[in-house]
Amino acid sequence: MDKSLAHNPTTGTFTVSLPGAMSCVGTAPNNWNNGDLPDWRAPVPFPAILDEMVEAGYAGTEFGAEFPSDPAELQAALAPRGLRLSGAYQWLHLRNDDRLESERADLERLLATLAAVGCVDLIVADALTPERVALAGHVPPDGSAGLKEDEWRRLARNVTSVARQAAGWGIRTHYHNHVGTFVETPSELDRLLSWLEPATIDLCFDTGHYAYGGGDPTAFVAAHHDRIGYLHLKDVCPTALAEAREQGWSFLEALRHCIFCEFGDGFVDIPLVVDTLRTAGYAGWIVVEQDTSARPPSESAAASRRYLRELCGI
Repeated sequence: MDKSLAHNPTTGTFTVSLPGAMSCVGTAPNNWNNGDLPDWRAPVPFPAILDEMVEAGYAGTEFGAEFPSDPAELQAALAPRGLRLSGAYQWLHLRNDDRLESERADLERLLATLAAVGCVDLIVADALTPERVALAGHVPPDGSAGLKEDEWRRLARNVTSVARQAAGWGIRTHYHNHVGTFVETPSELDRLLSWLEPATIDLCFDTGHYAYGGGDPTAFVAAHHDRIGYLHLKDVCPTALAEAREQGWSFLEALRHCIFCEFGDGFVDIPLVVDTLRTAGYAGWIVVEQDTSARPPSESAAASRRYLRELCGI
């Protein structure tokens, strides 16, 4: 794909313009090496993981823990394979001022790496907590397990400060809704959106996590496509979800039962999500992120990529 790369000599950062956005389909390293379940399967080393992504048909990848942080080394692995770095996912302790400040230096180093290779997207989420991991998919609807007003205020303030830090590198920040955190349910995501300034930060909307958390992702995309700047596209297995709720599985237990499935095997209307975004003029990455599968990761990734070509035209 043609792209325009502009360099800012003052900050040393790059801005990338990607035409034909609906063809910007990437994937994520945790489809191969899931950090939440390190014992799930033998890890695929770098850069072999890149070869499997290319073979499966992807144009981009998110940054992974196994990737080199040196920009020259990273670009030397990506460029010959025709891959771009779509973004980087970062857990942060956004409700804890002291913990967040201790994470700033590492975040700054990551931002420097992203900017140096022309990547303009940072994805953030508040860190998982044991109590919410245990409640994944069955959070009490009365708000008793949720945040208090001052905690919402702190979360919004801190994620805004992170977005401003990233903006100094020419990088846009996207907040990721995630089960096992305090921004899981539809009402919680709505609450967060009410605190955030759209000009400062938007969403990395995850269709699978939203459905797992009790929402209708197609309805959300239709209503809030203007707040979505980056997409994690997932399907959800209805059998696994029903059992997760009946048995009270934690998020990690649900991952072991492959609650996220290949496209077309679940109940999320993937073509409708894509078509709604296409109609709205969506200009961000579409990243296929499944987390776990009973199939080998390269086979699973290829199946979902093939589905997007054949049923969604991307």
